[in-house]
Amino acid sequence: MMAAHPPTPARPRVTTEDGVAAYIAETVPVDSLVAGGYLAGHDGRLIAQQLRAPQLRRAMAHSVCHTVQPDVDNFYQEDGEPDTDWQQRRTRTVRDHCTVCPVRAACAELALRDEDTVGVRGGLAPEKLDRRLAAETTRLERARAADEQAGEQQRARIAAGAELQRLAGQYLGTSGKPEKRLENLENIRAAARHRDELVAAHRLSAGWTAAA
Repeated sequence: MMAAHPPTPARPRVTTEDGVAAYIAETVPVDSLVAGGYLAGHDGRLIAQQLRAPQLRRAMAHSVCHTVQPDVDNFYQEDGEPDTDWQQRRTRTVRDHCTVCPVRAACAELALRDEDTVGVRGGLAPEKLDRRLAAETTRLERARAADEQAGEQQRARIAAGAELQRLAGQYLGTSGKPEKRLENLENIRAAARHRDELVAAHRLSAGWTAAA
């Protein structure tokens, strides 16, 4: 008789919009978020705020700008172009490209993280982006810090994997004393544990279950 798996700990109950958005962002892959329409509109804005910068950039692969590749000049005011002409052209650009884009909320959030408020981003004009940048300073600072931490953790996982490969190659190339091979084997086991701990911590922070 097979032993029963221990029950997965229940996640905290979420009732706020931000809590629901965080849960979705943690548990649903980016490509599925795009396919489900979760990165556009008001709900998309809340979910995009919970994503890390690499995830936002991954989402951009599904953008209208990436798939259709419109003229990038459509998103900027030309030198000497009258404001009224630019505003009319900008309205058409938002209608034709941004409104139908499945990742417009992610596009706007990435622009805010990068402090890139020149031109149209995610269907928002520069003045709207500037207002959000000023109003959400504290949130964006926290998001950038989390992005940096996530980047450091990813680099640590890559380095741990590379070290494990190096030690494995060293072990296979060892033809000396048995005690030296035993020492190398212990180093490999320690490196594997370190790599696995980093991967497990990443999965836990991303909301994965133990079985995943």
